[in-house]
Amino acid sequence: MSSLAPRRGAAAAPEEGLAYPNQPELALAAVLHLLSRFPARQSPAVAKAIADHLEVIGSDVRMAGCVRECAAKLVGDWRAYALLSESSPAPTPGSLTH
Repeated sequence: MSSLAPRRGAAAAPEEGLAYPNQPELALAAVLHLLSRFPARQSPAVAKAIADHLEVIGSDVRMAGCVRECAAKLVGDWRAYALLSESSPAPTPGSLTH
């Protein structure tokens, strides 16, 4: 991952210290970066990190209400994607996924 987010393990959960105290918009930038990586890897860790970031965004009162609401609604979907990714085989290089 890039230097957008403070790192504490592959996918730090909000209760483990994932925070953006000075620039909450970095959480949004980080989740957009993670979203661009998920299709290629379909990694449970990436899906979990996306869910964790969405949770942070959804609960940060400094974010616009519409952004918080959207993020909060997506957390459950990404938690489910993380579980599905754990049970499905990883795509092989050169294979097409639809």
